[in-house]
Amino acid sequence: MTDPARPPQQYLAAGFRDVDTSGDTTAYTRCLDLLSDIPFFRDVKEESFRIIAQTKPERVLDAGCGAGTDLSALASILPPATLITGIDASAALLAIATERTAAHRDRCLLIRGDLTQIPCRDGAFSCSRIDRVLQHIPDPERVIRELARVTAPGGTLVAFDNDWDTLSISLSNRETSARLTRFWRDSFASGRVGKDLAGLFRDAGFTEVHAEPRMLTIVGLSLAEKVFDIRMLLDRMIQAGALTPAEATGVWDELVRRVQQGTFSSGYTGYLVWGRKPG
Repeated sequence: MTDPARPPQQYLAAGFRDVDTSGDTTAYTRCLDLLSDIPFFRDVKEESFRIIAQTKPERVLDAGCGAGTDLSALASILPPATLITGIDASAALLAIATERTAAHRDRCLLIRGDLTQIPCRDGAFSCSRIDRVLQHIPDPERVIRELARVTAPGGTLVAFDNDWDTLSISLSNRETSARLTRFWRDSFASGRVGKDLAGLFRDAGFTEVHAEPRMLTIVGLSLAEKVFDIRMLLDRMIQAGALTPAEATGVWDELVRRVQQGTFSSGYTGYLVWGRKPG
């Protein structure tokens, strides 16, 4: 299924667990930038920024800040006195984040660190946020507990993440469609974490927990292929014995045919969740 004319592509679902050993860190920056430009993800980000801005925080943590795009966005909407810290495990992504936040270097601090052991003191931040990072972490419960620890009493935590059980790619054969969904979901360390977020917040002690589903629908195959790595997904399923080569070819041919007929659709549901740490 792989198109030889396409540039080499990393397996992004698993690769975000350790970007620096992937062999092509620019692939991850391209992926992050692509998603940031899609209105669905941009709207969710902007809503999380508004939730944070309403609290008038003094110090904000962006956990899993990646290439730093969100840090710059936060700096542009928060008061000049607000200090913003970005933490990420990837030295390569942090190097890009350093460049992208250069205009705000007086208020943006970048730290390389493990989100299961955040290198910050208890209650260091008025607000914390984490966006589509937990799906790549085997122990999201521990990360939420760490975020609770470093969030000050009375502070707010905002999270968005995906429920890949809800992935839908239009196919006539429901069993084959279900196989694609299961395989994609299980490609992630925590592929169901979106639906679990509210419970994780409450278990970590947050109150006034709000959870809102957000549904993405994509009707163009070109964009869906980029967001869901469809051709690479089919290749990996062949390699794992989850699809035969003939089945994979049939899936792709049907998707192309559906585009031509105007019946193609794909999408999934993520959850935006926020809560308050008692103080």
